[in-house]
Amino acid sequence: MLDAILSAQCARGLTAADSRLSTIPAGLYELFLENVILPCRIGVFDYERDAPQRVRIDLLLQVRQDGAQFSDDIGDVLSYDDLLSGLKRILMDEHTNLVEMLAEKIARMCLAHDQVQSARVSVAKLDIYDGVAVPGIRLERTRDQMPGQSLPASRRPLAMADRRI
Repeated sequence: MLDAILSAQCARGLTAADSRLSTIPAGLYELFLENVILPCRIGVFDYERDAPQRVRIDLLLQVRQDGAQFSDDIGDVLSYDDLLSGLKRILMDEHTNLVEMLAEKIARMCLAHDQVQSARVSVAKLDIYDGVAVPGIRLERTRDQMPGQSLPASRRPLAMADRRI
């Protein structure tokens, strides 16, 4: 079955990668950080306040590509390390009641990086239903939805030299 679908796409001159790339606007690229599993103090119930629980976070960012082409210099791109450090800071912060608010905080952290134009954030609570189900949320925020965003120093992106994971 899969072979038939791929053959049909090839006959039309399309591959899965071609159809995916066509949705990325010119001058942008997509950066993803997936399956980040970390402890988090989250939830409205008393038992959720007693101990951290695992959350899974997935990020898909549209990032402005400065210049006509990529260089091989880490200073010219958004660092995965900066994103992961930002996630850890948010999750170690105070208790958050709702996954919706946690996802919003994460989206704002991503958009605090000047080159990020949009952030798609997925947050799932892995332990809440003992493996029977995984509840969560997905949201997407764009730079134009966050006018005048001003983050406290604890939420601002770290300079490359200041990074610690």
